[in-house]
Amino acid sequence: MIRSRFSKPLKELLSKDEWLILQENYNPAENLTYESLFCLTNGYLGTRGSYEEGTDKSIPCTYINGVFDQSETFMRELANMPNWLGIRLYVEKELIGIENCEVREFSRVLDMKKALLVKRMILRDAKGRETLIEGVRLISRAHLHRIGIRLYVTPLNYQGLIEVESIIDGSVINFCDAPRFKVKHTYMTDNSAIGETGAYVEVATRDRHQHVGTGSIMRIEQGGNDIMKSRVFHPFGEQAVEFRDFELEQGSTAIITKYASVYTERERQRNHLKECVSREIDDFIKSGFEAEIKDHTAVYARMWEEADIRIEGDFELNRAIRFNIFHLMSTGSESDDRINVGAKLLHGEEYGGHAFWDTELFMLPFFAHVFPRTAANLESYRYHLLDAARENAAKNGYKGAQYPWESADDGTEQCPAWTIEPDGTCYRCYVADYEHHVTAAVAYGVYNYVKITRDTKFLYGKGLEILIETARFWASRCEYNEIRERFEIRQVTGPDEWHEPVDNNLYTNYLAKWNMRYVLELVQYCRENLKQIYGELDVTETELAEWNCRQEHMYLPQGRDSKILEQFEGYFKLREVTIKAYDENDWPIKPDILNHLDRQQTQVIKQADVMMLMYLLPEEFDEETRQLNYAYYEKRTLHGSSLSPSIYSIMGLKVQDASKAYRYLQRAAFLDLKDLQKNTREGIHAANAGGVWQTVIFGFAGVSVLEDGVLCIEPRLPAVWNSISFRLHYGEAWLEINISGSQARIKRLAGDELEVRINGKSTWIK
Repeated sequence: MIRSRFSKPLKELLSKDEWLILQENYNPAENLTYESLFCLTNGYLGTRGSYEEGTDKSIPCTYINGVFDQSETFMRELANMPNWLGIRLYVEKELIGIENCEVREFSRVLDMKKALLVKRMILRDAKGRETLIEGVRLISRAHLHRIGIRLYVTPLNYQGLIEVESIIDGSVINFCDAPRFKVKHTYMTDNSAIGETGAYVEVATRDRHQHVGTGSIMRIEQGGNDIMKSRVFHPFGEQAVEFRDFELEQGSTAIITKYASVYTERERQRNHLKECVSREIDDFIKSGFEAEIKDHTAVYARMWEEADIRIEGDFELNRAIRFNIFHLMSTGSESDDRINVGAKLLHGEEYGGHAFWDTELFMLPFFAHVFPRTAANLESYRYHLLDAARENAAKNGYKGAQYPWESADDGTEQCPAWTIEPDGTCYRCYVADYEHHVTAAVAYGVYNYVKITRDTKFLYGKGLEILIETARFWASRCEYNEIRERFEIRQVTGPDEWHEPVDNNLYTNYLAKWNMRYVLELVQYCRENLKQIYGELDVTETELAEWNCRQEHMYLPQGRDSKILEQFEGYFKLREVTIKAYDENDWPIKPDILNHLDRQQTQVIKQADVMMLMYLLPEEFDEETRQLNYAYYEKRTLHGSSLSPSIYSIMGLKVQDASKAYRYLQRAAFLDLKDLQKNTREGIHAANAGGVWQTVIFGFAGVSVLEDGVLCIEPRLPAVWNSISFRLHYGEAWLEINISGSQARIKRLAGDELEVRINGKSTWIK
């Protein structure tokens, strides 16, 4: 048992092994990966899993969702906030740290059930002194502005004076390990004491001068008694340092607790930040660290009641699935509707914390079925930025609303126009110029959110406004080909980014057609049933006729065989190259020919494109079409994006390729835990996490919502799974679903009675 590695206080705190992710050896080369894996977030802020004493290889980051800055960078990105983690222990002026001593014992554990990071180390210094250091780190979900660390320090073969520095470091920068990209997004406005000797740092973002206050107070106890001796505060440049020292006998243990808090002027007025931070810390100290952990874990217990998936017969995969759910649900916010979920969550620097199409198509279904309030906030985020999308469309010569490929806090396009490679070469990035399908994803997100939650108030208010403006965009984006008498979308990039730009990407054209058709149906429904709403709609009959004409005559490439859909016009004329081999992680190996032939000249694609279309619009394609296209495109997909494996897993199940579907699920579930794409150091792949959940629930458990609004379950469990159980929200109902083999049992926990169709047979859940 993993818990047996730890002393009594932590052993009693930790959950069972099925909830624990263990790091059992220290290897500095793995630091950045584990900083992402062991990042803790609470929807408001996130702190990477760096070591308190600091290490040579580290990207220590604390991000606050919604606090962006640009300065000298290409884009507005999450600004790295002061590093509050710092705790440095000294014996006779020698630092007792993971890289300054011989590591005699080491264990670090992420407890997913309780959202805690726990560690145990025995360190031997140059003079042979051995110190046991155990600890627990908390980013509270009960009180979002409370963060803290508790260390248990025991001198094993010596006694004497131990000195401690508690540090808040305001000198942190973004991309600290990348010389070309380094940037400092904040400047210091205050470095002073809280109380007598606590530390406080206040910084402001450089562009918009948004202030953020971070404070901490340290306590050192033994047997419930304060054992601190010297106490002093030092403002050292951009570091605020609280110094303490204490005496310890050999074999006795001191408890060092760092109580910390963060506030921004998004929540409080600028001139009250320090007061708020100080009051929060005082309340934190009064209630106590144990009480905060208790309150925090109680929140997570309720969250796991909603989100947990329990699989009997597949222990490691089940734990990996929980890992993906944990990071995704920890980052979503039920309280703030002006923030989104970044492509790397709050776990790393890549993509600057921006929202992509990932949110609507990969993450939103999870939140809509599990945490509907968070899903509602994600939809409201897009509505708040609708005016910016309108401005973006107008700037590019279109009507309606064109949502940006990368979105931060103000809705402007944040995808950089230039990209710098590690070798220093620079190339023009055309993603924002051509990858317009994000606008259809936003529209589809409205549709899918309402389909799952039945939130018609949103649909016939904010949602319909979004949908009308996206339909306007697509109508203006179409071009009429007089010779062939059809509407086309030229110079565009679909999900497969290795072919850009192309004419008439099937995915894009189909989603544009769907977007306009769906809005036309809604408007017609309002005309017939909701006359007041229809009378308030800002849409003309001329527009409606134009949209109908465009969607009816939208060109959809078919190719040489009407059943094999052409990914884009001209795709079938490219060099035919297919995947022949896979590595030890079952990941496709790049064909040798691509070493001297540009990918754009071949049929090899980055990720699911036609398959993504068939997944989103299943009613549009018959079984034979799905089977033929899956067989054709699966062997041409290199999965250069983490978004891809989960889609191929689900589609594999739909075409009865169950064995390959299970392999794809394993690839997706272990993507970050095994660092399969060698970039987990940059953060957790959020869309993949959502895709893992969808693969399990919509794929193997066979859950779907039919067009008639009936919840349908048609299980296709792998042979290794004895059973699976999980909970879902659908409309006003909250359901518990248990599946064994092909049989499903459903229990209504709350909400309305509803009709459910299990393996084609309808039944009412009362």
